[in-house]
Amino acid sequence: MLLRPVLRRSVNVSPFSRTAFVCAPHSGRLGVHLRPMYSARPLLVTRSSTSSSSSNYTDQKPHTPEKPPFIGMPLVNTLATAQSPYLRAHKDNPVAWQQWTESTLARASHENKPIFLSIGYHTCHWCHVMNDESFSSEQIAAVLNEHFIPIKLDREERPDVDSVYMLYLQAMSGGRGGWPLNVFLAPGTLDPIFGGTYWPGPWDEVSSKTGRTTKPQGPEFKDVLLRIQELWTQQEDKCRRAGADAVRQLRDWTTAKNKADSSPLLQGILCDAYEYFVDRYDSVHGGFGEAPKFPQPTILSLLIRMHRYMRIKEKINLGDDRNAADMAITTLKKIARSGIHDQIGNGFARYSVTADWSLPHFEKMLYDQAMLLNAYIDAWLYNREANNFALDAVRDIATYLTNGPLTHLLGGFYSAEDADSIAPDNPLTKREGAYYVWTYDEFFKVLGRVSGDIAAAHWNVCEYGNVDPQFDLHHELNGQNVLAVKMELPELSGVFGKSIESLEELLAECRDKLRENRESTRTRPSVDTKIVACWNGLAIGALARSGAAVSDLDPDSGTQWIEAAESAAEFIKTNMYDETTHRLRRVYLDGAGAIHGMCDDYAYLVAGLLDLYEATFDPGYLIWARNLQETQNSLFWDETESGYFSAGSDATDHLILRIKSGADTVEPSANAVSVSNLLRFSTMLGDEHLEGMAIRTLDSFGKDIITQPFAYCGMLPAVVAATEGMRTIVLVVGKDANEDAIRDMTAGVRSVLLPNTTVVQLRVMPRDENEGRLQGWLVQQNDIYKTIIVAHEAKEYDPDVTIYICQRKECGLPITGKDDLMEVLERESGTEES
Repeated sequence: MLLRPVLRRSVNVSPFSRTAFVCAPHSGRLGVHLRPMYSARPLLVTRSSTSSSSSNYTDQKPHTPEKPPFIGMPLVNTLATAQSPYLRAHKDNPVAWQQWTESTLARASHENKPIFLSIGYHTCHWCHVMNDESFSSEQIAAVLNEHFIPIKLDREERPDVDSVYMLYLQAMSGGRGGWPLNVFLAPGTLDPIFGGTYWPGPWDEVSSKTGRTTKPQGPEFKDVLLRIQELWTQQEDKCRRAGADAVRQLRDWTTAKNKADSSPLLQGILCDAYEYFVDRYDSVHGGFGEAPKFPQPTILSLLIRMHRYMRIKEKINLGDDRNAADMAITTLKKIARSGIHDQIGNGFARYSVTADWSLPHFEKMLYDQAMLLNAYIDAWLYNREANNFALDAVRDIATYLTNGPLTHLLGGFYSAEDADSIAPDNPLTKREGAYYVWTYDEFFKVLGRVSGDIAAAHWNVCEYGNVDPQFDLHHELNGQNVLAVKMELPELSGVFGKSIESLEELLAECRDKLRENRESTRTRPSVDTKIVACWNGLAIGALARSGAAVSDLDPDSGTQWIEAAESAAEFIKTNMYDETTHRLRRVYLDGAGAIHGMCDDYAYLVAGLLDLYEATFDPGYLIWARNLQETQNSLFWDETESGYFSAGSDATDHLILRIKSGADTVEPSANAVSVSNLLRFSTMLGDEHLEGMAIRTLDSFGKDIITQPFAYCGMLPAVVAATEGMRTIVLVVGKDANEDAIRDMTAGVRSVLLPNTTVVQLRVMPRDENEGRLQGWLVQQNDIYKTIIVAHEAKEYDPDVTIYICQRKECGLPITGKDDLMEVLERESGTEES
């Protein structure tokens, strides 16, 4: 999605990223000169082979026919055969779109035509805009089809390709990027020669179709195409040199050895990160920085945990009462009451155009739901009594995931729900947010005057709409209201003279009526029905954690959420995983796709399976996770500098750069999640080799973590774990223990937020042969478990559930009482200070 401040068009890919290049155009030729500004190195990149052999991302065997099959064949749109819904949505364009295949790239080289590579995703609003304005235009198609090889790519299928050319665009444009990502590539080498995001379509067509009277600033897309075509025809050599020079400078900049040297990764960098966020904290609206605002759950979860990591009040004196958890929890409260939260249905939009979270871009992404679910469960566990709002949000998101439009009937979760939907007043037109917004008259027609007055005050419904026109670039939200909580229940009670209890009941009825009306009279936004392995891993972990956490308070919901996580895991194992090779497929849509899993697919799914093990204590999930980790290590590990590349060692054909990133984007980096996984494995399984891999990965990004800790929030908890050591809580079920005692002690362990802690259950007497076999595998991995089991097997009568808290291969005294357990856990978690 292409975003800009105020006009909703441009935003940095990472809100806290820094630009390491400036762009200075070469006089009289296309291309850019990239000049390093400073020495920060958030990415490590190596030049990939430019071999013409077939990419190992597909099952196709390399084949070089004597006569290429495209000779003499007209260029026609091939997207009807694509698996991606995003690509198929362009199958009827007059543009002769091709897919990113061996044959397409060979054709570009044979015909010596520049490639126009357009990268987007299904729910990207500005991708839709450019499709309507330009890719549906006959005059645009005529230029593209004659002078270029146009290729459409789904960034969610091929994040490896997307990340390479996004890096180029950010370097060229001073750090800005977004989608659609449009890049012109030199045929043969695939070096980028020019790029951008959204360019307006032909104004004569756009104005006629939409009735707009204000022409957008900047060149039209057709002008860009004609200029590129002219430069390629007249100055091909200079274009090629500019592209090769850009790639060389990117490669030189990013391949510098990235180690901490003599600067060890100490916990003091947490203070640096904390101070960075304090400086950028919006004390009025929550969140960090200015609009547009992303929720950034990775940062929020770090801040909630920071009280445990560094005892922040003892480390620094800020002169006020703000602390890390306060900033995060306030932000989560503001978001829950805001316009980016679907107040009538469930789920959260991707980000807000405004600083007060009032105006979303309305797409709902699976990864956002999963990460926010984790952040809200963290906030609730941090202080269950004070943060009941967080539990409400947990229920909301879990409901959206388990009983909403992203739920696959056989297990697994779809990728996203679109921002645009059919306009109620014009069935031939799609508008952003049409499914979610209300005019004043619509709102009161559904609720009536009495209830409507109260609900309107609560959700800020205004007669002429509540959307500031300066943020409504295409006037799609004129007179519309985005529902967001403005007047809280105590104030409503005072204004309307009703009890809080009666207001809660009335607003619940209003919500039901509005939802029923919305679902019965409006067309829901379309869903990207791709099932992506990495995002399902995030959802599996979040649902497993949430289900386990609420199991004592709400057993039915806890069971439902854990079962949904198990169902998704089983779906992936059945449909997207090879039991023989232990390899993943990245995408499923009416069958497994040809694209093999990327590093993030393995990292996120392993993390989800570790969470699922801790929620179910089924060692089968632990065994599967370990197999996946071994595959990830073999395919993505950098033997020279440590850390993980995003693309596998056998899947880099046609990638001009092979990227290794530790910095977070809207999601935690694959390397950050991998380090956490390695440390969890190392303490659960007693594997010192995996611990060493985790530490070497941290060292490989050490300089950047020290200089820019705010960009590495996903990795900072591992810095603490590497210095303090991970903890494992071993829950031993005696052979004579009853189920009530098991549930009681397990609930105690799960009732407190325990960072950098794993939980293992051992049954002295397994319940069946299969459980005994799986637990036998687990016990054999760790000498501590062997010792504990032998000690308990020697007991003639063992009715207790015994807790051992172990760290650095040593365990504390056994704990058999719930009160003693809670005293120890609250001390360990630091909640006694909060």
